[in-house]
Amino acid sequence: MSLHAILFDHDGTLVDSEATHLQLWRQVVAPFGVEIRERDYWEQMLGVPVERNAADLIRIYGIDAGATELVQAKLEANERFLRDSCFPAMPGASRILQSLAGQVRLGLVSGSQRNCVEASLRGHGWQTLFEQVVTGDDVSRNKPRPDGYLKALEQMRLEASDCLAVEDTEVGVRAARAAGLQVIAIRSPLAGSHDFSAASAVVDSLEGAHDWIRTEYKEISS
Repeated sequence: MSLHAILFDHDGTLVDSEATHLQLWRQVVAPFGVEIRERDYWEQMLGVPVERNAADLIRIYGIDAGATELVQAKLEANERFLRDSCFPAMPGASRILQSLAGQVRLGLVSGSQRNCVEASLRGHGWQTLFEQVVTGDDVSRNKPRPDGYLKALEQMRLEASDCLAVEDTEVGVRAARAAGLQVIAIRSPLAGSHDFSAASAVVDSLEGAHDWIRTEYKEISS
């Protein structure tokens, strides 16, 4: 079976953003006297849309605020960070994307806001590598719903059976599988509790995902 396209997740897959997101969330809830425990973030908030993050924080910590208020504060914190920064790339990300872009069509499907994704594309020089970019701002239902992947497939005029997704969270794997894609899951130590049983393969890094692709699809040479 030939591979027509690879659709990448953004946060935690191509960029090392989660530690920054945790710190930004901590800034948001600090005025309420709350300190987010790392375990709560990694186990319950990793890869989850900002709206659900806000609802979970209110539930877990009893924060006296509405979810809409927390979401707005987090988006503003993101905006301040992104004015002069971008999330660091995962090891090998630029090299891998440059190599793959010359051999197979690439798309990006993220649950994050478009400004976060575009900052990464600009900051790392990836703007021309992805044929389509779908973010959480572009769909009414975010991951784990399949809407982002379905939109990317429609825009790229592709069949799910001809494509591969690369994700790093259970939520992302569920979204890609619900859209009918085969998925490689990157299991970081931070996602140790995530269920990746629906993935076709589980690897330890983006470089490991690249190695798996080259092994499974002989048309990908490097």
